[in-house]
Amino acid sequence: MQTSTISTTGRLETSPLIRLVTQIFLFMNLAVYLGFTVAFFLYPIPLAEMIGFSIHSSAALADFRAMYSGLCFGVGFLIFYGLTRPDFKSPAILLSVTSAGGLFIARLYTLLLNGPGNEYIYLSMITEIGSVCIGAWLLKRQ
Repeated sequence: MQTSTISTTGRLETSPLIRLVTQIFLFMNLAVYLGFTVAFFLYPIPLAEMIGFSIHSSAALADFRAMYSGLCFGVGFLIFYGLTRPDFKSPAILLSVTSAGGLFIARLYTLLLNGPGNEYIYLSMITEIGSVCIGAWLLKRQ
């Protein structure tokens, strides 16, 4: 199955299936990062407690909110650009792959060093593996 062709304008064109999978992949990543952005911006303390954090100062709260909400906003913004601007599509996929890969490696390292996690950690790791695999497949076809 051919996944890309050169158009009469000289631009590389991907198949409709690859374009659809790319749009779904980027939209799903955007939904996750947007969800984290809003949730951790509005409700950082209850969410911190759900994952085992205790926040005891405004400095800790500012840093927690910045990392879980502010950073997710930045990542989500680039992914949004990937959905709306063709020149940002590959960088958005690459960011999705590398961030999911980094999260997975850090979680795996922690589990190996410090013992078992909980359902949230294992579910997160499964989605991160899926994101890396799908994103890497898409990058090969861009």
